Amino acid sequence: MTQLSRVEFSRLGGRMNTDFIDNAGGVDCSDHEVNIKILMNGMVAAGDLTLKQRNKLLVEMTDEVSSLVLKNNYRQVQAITLAERRSLVSMSEYQRFINKLEGQGKLNRKLEYLPADDVLDEQRLAGKGLSRPELSVLVSYSKADLKERLLETDLPDDSYVARELVTAFPRQMLEKFAPELKEHRLCREIVATQVANEIVNFMGINFADRLGVSTGADIQRITRAYVLVRDIFMLKDLWKQIELLDYQVDSDIQLEMMERLQYLVRHATRWILRNRRGDLDCQQEIGIFAEPLKQLADHLGELLCGEPRSQWESAYQRYTDAGVPDELAKIVAGSGVLFSAMSVIEVAREQKVNMQTAAQAFFGLGERLQLHWFANQLNDLSVENYWQALARDAFRDDLDWQQRALMASLLKLDMSDKASTAAKLQQWVELNQPLLDRWDKVLTDLKAAKTQDYAMYTVAVRELYDLARTCNFTAD
Repeated sequence: MTQLSRVEFSRLGGRMNTDFIDNAGGVDCSDHEVNIKILMNGMVAAGDLTLKQRNKLLVEMTDEVSSLVLKNNYRQVQAITLAERRSLVSMSEYQRFINKLEGQGKLNRKLEYLPADDVLDEQRLAGKGLSRPELSVLVSYSKADLKERLLETDLPDDSYVARELVTAFPRQMLEKFAPELKEHRLCREIVATQVANEIVNFMGINFADRLGVSTGADIQRITRAYVLVRDIFMLKDLWKQIELLDYQVDSDIQLEMMERLQYLVRHATRWILRNRRGDLDCQQEIGIFAEPLKQLADHLGELLCGEPRSQWESAYQRYTDAGVPDELAKIVAGSGVLFSAMSVIEVAREQKVNMQTAAQAFFGLGERLQLHWFANQLNDLSVENYWQALARDAFRDDLDWQQRALMASLLKLDMSDKASTAAKLQQWVELNQPLLDRWDKVLTDLKAAKTQDYAMYTVAVRELYDLARTCNFTAD
């Protein structure tokens, strides 16, 4: 079938990708074979391995290479499915991505049968997103573009990121030839390929580009931040647990859980980019965040209060009713607030308080000021153009900073060490009642508004900034 017929078939309700996606297993198998043989042939030439030993190992590794290939292809099609679910709401972002690649001479839109801008605009207005065959093209180009950009940096040589090399090889090679693998002459290319494929498979077509535009960070910094967040939140393990539920729970539940993890990683990566301006030492940051995050995740149900707790309980119950294991359901249900834990940990370190106290202050304040509701309103703002997307991201950044500042002002109150967080919160409210009355009025006006626009939230965020600044002066 031609690409145009595949697109038409898909628009009429058919389920189809492209030929290069459906045939990707053979290409991927060849890539694995080439990478393995380059290493082993060099060892044969050096006399470290006989030809007979090489051939025997190749046969022994066949099944594991097949598993690696199948996993890659499974996740690539999974990425297309996830992109399809958000195709309509992400149309403007995909359109910018297409125009960027076309402007750089990396994409020939006519050759790939991707619609012109006016056609995409018409489709969006008609409530239609991109089809699977079109998304397949973007997934492929996204991976190739990301790999190319990574190879232009020093990232593949980074000792922490370079560990991704081992994900491309069977276990036997890691056990027998670990030192030789590090000297593989295609080491940089393999690392860049593995990282690029993973980012697109897990996080979507324009994850890196969107963060680059909204934060100004370069691709090397974005990728390092992603790898750090992935490991802090154990994304690969959680993702695999969801995949293992195939044919045990409804696929829509699985895809929804994956989207929740994408939300968590996207916002946590942005947090790192906004709060770590200098050199990013992944190993050091993991030492700071990993264990406290685990503590918070394990006790999230006890620490949350008000609306966030109700939403967490509702999601947790729905997942467990659908057959999701208890521990996995707890973590994924809390993914919408878990990235906030990074701010809790940061303030706890600065104010030298334990994690439970810091978390109680953070969530208690959030409930009193209805910041969870406010954050949901920001998330629900419709994005119709590039500038609105940037404005919404800026609102979220401001809200994160202000909630941290407010939390710090509460923890600074001069009270007995034995005073409970609830008692401190009560005193904080009394000290700042006039300012809180003004903020409450802003919230009342927002809730009463028949339509929501960006000007309203610009004013609201400014009011919250004044509250945070004045409260900190009061605490000092």
